[in-house]
Amino acid sequence: MVQMSNIALSDDEKQKLASLMRSAPELFIRRARLILAYAEGKPTLQAARQAGISRGRARYWKRQFLSRGMGIFAASLSSDNIAVTPEKRLYAIDENIPGIPAGAETPEEKNPTREEIPYPVPRQVIGIKVDDSLAQAGKKVWLYHFALMISHEVGTHLGKEIEELHDMRVATRRMRTAFDIFAGAFDPRLMKHYLKGLRAIGRVLGQVRDMDVILERALTYQKSLDEQAQPGLEPLIDRWKQQVNKKRTKLIKHLESEAYERFKQSFNEFLQAEVDEAAASSAEYETTNRLRDIVPMLVYSRYAAVRAYDSVLPIATLGQLHALRIEIKKFRYTLEYFREILDDSAGKAINELKQYQDHLGELHDADVGCQLVRGFLKSWEENQTQQPIPERINPEPIVSYLAYLHAERYRLMVAFPQLWQKFSRPEFRHNLAQAISVL
Repeated sequence: MVQMSNIALSDDEKQKLASLMRSAPELFIRRARLILAYAEGKPTLQAARQAGISRGRARYWKRQFLSRGMGIFAASLSSDNIAVTPEKRLYAIDENIPGIPAGAETPEEKNPTREEIPYPVPRQVIGIKVDDSLAQAGKKVWLYHFALMISHEVGTHLGKEIEELHDMRVATRRMRTAFDIFAGAFDPRLMKHYLKGLRAIGRVLGQVRDMDVILERALTYQKSLDEQAQPGLEPLIDRWKQQVNKKRTKLIKHLESEAYERFKQSFNEFLQAEVDEAAASSAEYETTNRLRDIVPMLVYSRYAAVRAYDSVLPIATLGQLHALRIEIKKFRYTLEYFREILDDSAGKAINELKQYQDHLGELHDADVGCQLVRGFLKSWEENQTQQPIPERINPEPIVSYLAYLHAERYRLMVAFPQLWQKFSRPEFRHNLAQAISVL
């Protein structure tokens, strides 16, 4: 068995790899990028990400290079071996790769002749067309946001820019919401599997992002206080920082897990495979399967789901307002999925929906903040009773922050009905009708 030692390159090998990076097909560029990354001393995770392949394949090609050297680039460079067009992507086959010695394979190395499909890069547009089928449109929408998710993965892992995690979470959330629209065109067992994978990564991203937002708001409030009053909030902020770090550790563990890697590979293969229209079907739309016919129904069904809250809004609970926010978000995402085939007035509707969603989002954050501070004060009180009386700390600064959050929650709650009146006006309905009139 080949030992997984470090890779040392001669000057000649470095020059050859650099030449491959400039002019070789994508299959060999990724392989060369991987070997160079290993030669720089990077661990497998970073080397694999730099090359755009999984850790399993990275380990496999490292083994092959240690065994065969530059021979791993000796296969024919003809188009028969490397297959891809913008619209149709196939598996690339390298017939010259020998089998791995018995017992040497990892689970991801059992098929050495199958070359992984590169992960997609972000695009400017989704690329849907009015005559696309539901299945075709679904894959385009998912692939667009999947590329965005992948592009923010390294930044999220590093944790230096908070917006990297936010953008990765948004891309994941948009993909999950799209299942409500497009999943019916595919095998439900397959959809259940991919949705489970998206929920898993969305959950760990969401836990970190939610606590980041709560902590950021507390820090902003702390800075608004007099300098002498600021330390009174430190016990709460320290506790929340610990929670953020704990949840980030859980996130990193998931990003580095084999389960997440397998999900990405499988979902990528599914998205980049050509749609089999004979296999793809939709029980919901048996008479038609084209966007020009389906989209109006999809848009107005989302609109109706939001309008249904008109009757409960005057006495709505915080839970109902949060549920309304979710429906608004789904409505907005639906318009965004199909914006390329809608009239420009769709943009006006999207921007307006974002205002309602942001307002209710701030309300939800204030409500969650209230719950967290109350929970902290409860545990704080229990802890303080175990301390000598002279050493007990005054909770007034934290109680004052709780009062601030309650006031903020109240302000946002009572202001929403007036904002909501805009949604019911004829102008919004006109923009919506104009948006789909071009189909």
